[in-house]
Amino acid sequence: MRLIKVIFASVIISIIISLFGSLIISLFVSLLNYIPLSKREPDIYYFSIGESLIFGMLYITPILFLVSIIAFIIYILIGKIKRISHLTNVLLSILISGTITSLTIFVIDKNNETDDIYLIPKGFEGDVFAFYNIKGAPMVETENGYEMHVINEKGYFVTSKPDMDYGTVTDKYYYVDEKGDRTPISNKCVSLFGTLGFSTFDDDEEIDLNYTGFKLTKDKCSDEFMTESNGAEESQKEIIREILKHYYGVEQ
Repeated sequence: MRLIKVIFASVIISIIISLFGSLIISLFVSLLNYIPLSKREPDIYYFSIGESLIFGMLYITPILFLVSIIAFIIYILIGKIKRISHLTNVLLSILISGTITSLTIFVIDKNNETDDIYLIPKGFEGDVFAFYNIKGAPMVETENGYEMHVINEKGYFVTSKPDMDYGTVTDKYYYVDEKGDRTPISNKCVSLFGTLGFSTFDDDEEIDLNYTGFKLTKDKCSDEFMTESNGAEESQKEIIREILKHYYGVEQ
């Protein structure tokens, strides 16, 4: 009965804390990455603050709930040691449960890394895209555990792989010359777009394109460029039209 009360209280407290925490984080991220309505692309879906808040709660609430349950179990176990005071027991329970949860999340996140390599034509500058779920496109090849993205002269790569990898961005970027020699590109020259998508219909069949990308610069490499919010330019529309025509026979 006591455990049920603790679980119920943990759920309520976790939801309340998640609500306020997610609200603060969502507002901060939204303001930091805000794109004016006049600059938004018509074929790209932009999350609202409300949606960001919901996703934040869905992520934070289970973590806080897990911490609460582990803390309660540890509290019961430590409570059997009579020499430890109630306050010490509470602090130790929270500390240990927080550590266990943090290590668990770290291990999970460590297994959720993007691990992509982008091979870009030497001298290219501008928008780079990787399109997934493209019917008839080749599957992704790998090299030492990294998925290879060979970018063409127009700045994009296509694959039939259903979706991109999500998680911590551990990607590597290289310029490639005509001989195939690679020159590493600093992460400070890359400004990520995030995940993007495009949907259309052809004879009542829905076509879903999942893609991601980044803006690449040669002369403005800096911490500021790497973290600034950049919207994909007109080039993505031309690329999408080309992909739809080549792989689906659809004219846009």
